[in-house]
Amino acid sequence: MNQKRFFKGVAFCLLAALGCNEAAAQVEEKRSFPSKEKITAFDNTTFCTAFLADGTLLTLRDIPVVNLGDIDQIVFNPTGSSLALMRGKKEIGIWSFRNQDKRLFELKDKRKDLKKRQNLPFTLTGEAGAELMKAASKGDIVSLAMCYAADARTFVVSNSLGEVIIYDTKEYLPQAYIQGKAPATALTMSPNNYFIAAGTGKNVDIWNFQTKELRKAIPTTGMVTGMDFSDDSALLAVVTDDNRLTIYDTKTWEPVDAFDKIGGKLANPSFHPEGKYVSVVKDGNAIVIVNLKNSAIEQTLDEAGQVVSGSKFFMDKQTSDVFMLSNRTHSLVFWDANGLNPFFGKIMNKEVDAKMSEWVKMMEGETLEDYAIRVNDESRLKQQQLFAQEVATELAGDRISIDNPFVGDYDATNSMLNIGFNAMPSIALEVPEGEVGDFKDNKNLKFENAVYVLNDKDEFELAYVEVRNEVTNKVYIFDNIGRLDVQAMEADENFVPLEVMQQASREEIQLKEIKEQVIEEKKQDKLITDNTQIDVKTEVVPGVDANGNKIYNYKVGYQYEVINKAFSAKEDFPSGGYNIERSNAAMSLMKIIKNAFEGDFAKYLAEGKQVKIIITGSADASPIRGRIAYNGQYGEYTDEPYYKNGNLDNITVTKASGITSNEQLALMRAAGVKDYIEKNVTTLENTQNNYEYHVEVAKERGGEFRKINVEFLIMDAFPVK
Repeated sequence: MNQKRFFKGVAFCLLAALGCNEAAAQVEEKRSFPSKEKITAFDNTTFCTAFLADGTLLTLRDIPVVNLGDIDQIVFNPTGSSLALMRGKKEIGIWSFRNQDKRLFELKDKRKDLKKRQNLPFTLTGEAGAELMKAASKGDIVSLAMCYAADARTFVVSNSLGEVIIYDTKEYLPQAYIQGKAPATALTMSPNNYFIAAGTGKNVDIWNFQTKELRKAIPTTGMVTGMDFSDDSALLAVVTDDNRLTIYDTKTWEPVDAFDKIGGKLANPSFHPEGKYVSVVKDGNAIVIVNLKNSAIEQTLDEAGQVVSGSKFFMDKQTSDVFMLSNRTHSLVFWDANGLNPFFGKIMNKEVDAKMSEWVKMMEGETLEDYAIRVNDESRLKQQQLFAQEVATELAGDRISIDNPFVGDYDATNSMLNIGFNAMPSIALEVPEGEVGDFKDNKNLKFENAVYVLNDKDEFELAYVEVRNEVTNKVYIFDNIGRLDVQAMEADENFVPLEVMQQASREEIQLKEIKEQVIEEKKQDKLITDNTQIDVKTEVVPGVDANGNKIYNYKVGYQYEVINKAFSAKEDFPSGGYNIERSNAAMSLMKIIKNAFEGDFAKYLAEGKQVKIIITGSADASPIRGRIAYNGQYGEYTDEPYYKNGNLDNITVTKASGITSNEQLALMRAAGVKDYIEKNVTTLENTQNNYEYHVEVAKERGGEFRKINVEFLIMDAFPVK
């Protein structure tokens, strides 16, 4: 039984149906899947869903996955390949989602000294606590909570001994034991792999995942019942049994917002993928969506008469569509969440950063003297403000007409006439008292040349507009375009010092020189032609380390493509090929990487430096007829986490399986890059390298779609002054 393939078909139909309609305001129900069984819990990935009913694991349309009858908790492997099942005092099992009743691993603890551990570093009270203490004193271990890392490479479990145990997901063998001061009944891990958050009674323990040391112990006002990190790991949501939702900043671990007026018992917090909203289940029969930018309830989904155990936001990264999954007593419900307003501030910052990164680069033919005049702290400040206004205005669209402007009160003392809007803050125009009567009819007002900004609540405000009274043809100007100062700009999370940006700009020129040298050599050797086009670029990415300190990461990107399909078989991979040494284009790219990192860029690769290496392999749509043999030269992959069109998935390529799909072929091309880097780039031998595979499969046929993209993110590359 291929459950995953079955549900993917259902999911794609659902996503396609959602994409065909204009999303209604806020969150709207789109489709439900009824069940004959009473649903007590569920979990999902982008394309896989499973739920519990009477201790049995089912998927949509009540198709059984695991028939055990005593399952208490389930957690999906984020790739969708399997689920972790918790069953009372029994060992946690990892079960296949593809094949019914197939157990893949069992987490057995083989430590010999466990039976002797009767002196625990904590005391538990209450009936449940006393039972756990009794079990622990006998050496019995009860698993309490579990979670996966977002990249699916780590599995974390807490137990009644107060331990947090970290497992790999290759063989599910323990990698580390963390001893806490109390058992954790709730667990979650930050998507950036910095932290494990453990809910231990009226406390949240934040463990540094790398060092296994306690980063922060956060006291809470009630017993912790649920937690969730935002996708960017910047925030942690915690719900407690005193009906409170608290949001913490993960740089300082201080609360930035608290909601204690929602009312009712709160459970199961879930962040919207963009981080602007968080949902909670209220009293087991409603879903409350909170807007974190204006600290208000955005929407309440009343499910009176139903039993709701959870709600969970998720995104299809390929389309950027956002959905929410929840349950009713006898159904799973998919909600279209695209009607929620986007996080405009994040969109704007991303666009402005991209524009500033290009603006700060030295222009072709620009002298150093001219560059110094054009790019300095003062000019940068002005340019960043202009870009922010430009992007905000573009995002706002024709917001004035949407918000239905109306004439408000008149302040005769200051000769200011108020113009109000349904949603935007009002503006005040300087209007002589004798001309106020000309503004009686709202239809006579025409708004021109509007400029918008975003405020702290992620709402648009007018910074400048010309208001024409079409009866008198007089124009009144509202001008509130402020000036950022240097201190305000430097306080911005996305701020990168000018000298750092300029350094990256200069080094991009050096990188292009290395590229041209290699290309010229390969051309002389008649290995490539002008049809092989290679691009290199650098970028400084601001970030935060696990201690909350601001850092500047260095992104160095390399990619190639053979633009003429007539040359692709000679200069790049042949059809069905994956051996990197048979691609002259790929080997040219590898040579550039080697020369750069063993040359000018070696200074960034000190021993122990953390480097994230994202390799994207591509394939065209030419069908693979039969099976391409694979000799295992790049290793064997079983349920390997990888990203397809942005969504985390799993893939298997072994000697036995061979290559039968274009996704497998693209993965092997990426694996060849990793193999070359590990064997040939000496400066990366002593760094801490984290590889991430991405795969792209074109819809068209042709060798020009076989290309490689390699991106190195060197963490904390520049000193912070």
